[in-house]
Amino acid sequence: MKLHRQRADSAATEESQNAYAAIQPETCEPRASHRMFRLWLPGICGIVVILGGALLGCSPSPSGTGEANVPAKAVAPAVVSTVVRVSMKTIQFDPATVEVKRGDTVEWKNDDLVPHTATSTSLNSGPMASGQSWRHTFTDAGEFPYACTFHPQMKGVVIVK
Repeated sequence: MKLHRQRADSAATEESQNAYAAIQPETCEPRASHRMFRLWLPGICGIVVILGGALLGCSPSPSGTGEANVPAKAVAPAVVSTVVRVSMKTIQFDPATVEVKRGDTVEWKNDDLVPHTATSTSLNSGPMASGQSWRHTFTDAGEFPYACTFHPQMKGVVIVK
């Protein structure tokens, strides 16, 4: 019986070793797709860098200093817009005449107790209650007279140069 038991144990051990070997992964070289990826990735990155530089318009300077040529439009001075304030108080515009440049903005603020407007053929603030303000940016040169529709004696002029 002892011999029979040894054979059974030996057979069981052999079966478990075969099962273990069957589920163990084989050691092999990386898959072909991984090799292709390793080869293509540097090439793709290089193309992206080259195209990115071309799209940005950067190229080495002819002087060889390594500085990039910058398009002229990128170094043009920025236009600064100014906001000029006009107060509406004691049934008048203060100041009554303002002078601005094209692209500047005029802001009217009602500092009075009653509603006012800043109205002309080219601008219309609509009614502004006490404490409200309204802005208009002037893009054309010229003189722009305006008045308050509630108080026709309230008049002002914006001069745009």
